[in-house]
Amino acid sequence: MASASDLTSVAYIYKKTYAQGLGDAALREHPMLNNATKIGAFTGESFRYSVKYGNPQGVSGKLTNAQTNAKASKGLQFEAFRFTKYGVITLKGEAIAASEGNTGALIDLVTNETESILSEMVDSLAFDLYRGAAGGGSGVRGQRKSASTNVITLQLADDARNFKVDMTVGASPNADGSSPRTGTTTVSAVDEDAGTITLTSAAAITGFADNDFLYRDGDPGTCVEGWEACTPLTSPVLGSDSFRGKDRGADPRRLAGSRLSDTTNTIEENAGTVAIRINQAGGKANQYYLNPQNFWQVARRANAKVIYEGGGGNVDYGFETMMLHTPAGTVKVFSDPDCPVNRGRLVNSADWYIRHLKDFPHIIMDDGRPNLRQTSDDGIEARIRSFHNLIQPNTRNHGVHLI
Repeated sequence: MASASDLTSVAYIYKKTYAQGLGDAALREHPMLNNATKIGAFTGESFRYSVKYGNPQGVSGKLTNAQTNAKASKGLQFEAFRFTKYGVITLKGEAIAASEGNTGALIDLVTNETESILSEMVDSLAFDLYRGAAGGGSGVRGQRKSASTNVITLQLADDARNFKVDMTVGASPNADGSSPRTGTTTVSAVDEDAGTITLTSAAAITGFADNDFLYRDGDPGTCVEGWEACTPLTSPVLGSDSFRGKDRGADPRRLAGSRLSDTTNTIEENAGTVAIRINQAGGKANQYYLNPQNFWQVARRANAKVIYEGGGGNVDYGFETMMLHTPAGTVKVFSDPDCPVNRGRLVNSADWYIRHLKDFPHIIMDDGRPNLRQTSDDGIEARIRSFHNLIQPNTRNHGVHLI
């Protein structure tokens, strides 16, 4: 019987067709980082800013007592330094040439890799903004709960999103990254549903144990002083605090914001309590950031209308928000995947910003060239960086609570 021509028998005649462009499953949203005011000109050795937290106290029903008790206003001058973050890509010469034009590749290789490392840098900057601790945060991305060979189960399942395939990681028994374990390895798989990451070789980290903290290689001591430093969950204690050269223990609420470590109440009840504490200190919050899991809990309990806000300009940004009414006023609640699942943060949008040097971030072109020719290989290297830090000109207008 004759054989009909079918897709298999005449496969040699068919072309392969491809979609135009790439689907970018690596792209993420960063509401807090996007909402932040960015102010340049972070020049000089450091940036100093002053916060007044007390008025003169020479007040009394008797003039002589007022004269005797006269005191000057109280304030501190903080000194903030820049923190640097780098991103690097290397590209082979042949691979660059093979992607040129419209026929050889779906997208120009140099363009794709440069935009992708910028995207990864933004991811890292958004991560550091929430978690960076005083003096240069450790960049802790998760804590080991248990291990089955190379599969690591994390203490907080949501922290799995902080890891990426091929990320090089190290470990430390300490949250600040001190006394790190010897050795590093890479992440070979991430399972956000299971709250696990798979390492290429857990044994490559000497002494790696349960309860160890994991971080991106090179991050400890170099990450920006983010919200964990500026408005910490633990109240500064007089005589023990040292933040940007000053002790905030004399008046923690006015110098380091308000806080609440209570998981017995609902999220929105804790938010209301912190908003009241901010108000009692003379301040006011107008925004509230929650992890999407917590945002959805609040929305369901309140039967709230969740709004998707579109932006303007050349790029359309939009984030899920809702309004939460507290005894100290109404705050706009943002669903932010970067926010740790065990934190809720109230802020005043007018009283914090990111101060930076040059663009935030920027391609390094100090010699006028966007790329460097590799000296020992046929390829190029491109570098990006950011010089920046978080500034709070009015520290009392922010707060944090445990979830």
